[in-house]
Amino acid sequence: MFWKKKDQPQGQGITVQTGVVANALTIEALISVLIRKNVCTKDEIMDEIKKISDASRAQSQRPH
Repeated sequence: MFWKKKDQPQGQGITVQTGVVANALTIEALISVLIRKNVCTKDEIMDEIKKISDASRAQSQRPH
């Protein structure tokens, strides 16, 4: 990873909530950079999220 890992006592990890927040902030930062550098637009990102979400939903509803 590109950030410095904090020293934590052995056996202790982060909470799920902390992990979710960190993940959301990382994604938000990446999207901001892509938009600022004109790599893509916010609409393109939202369209891709919808496409992935729809595909995931269809996959989960398929009989196993």
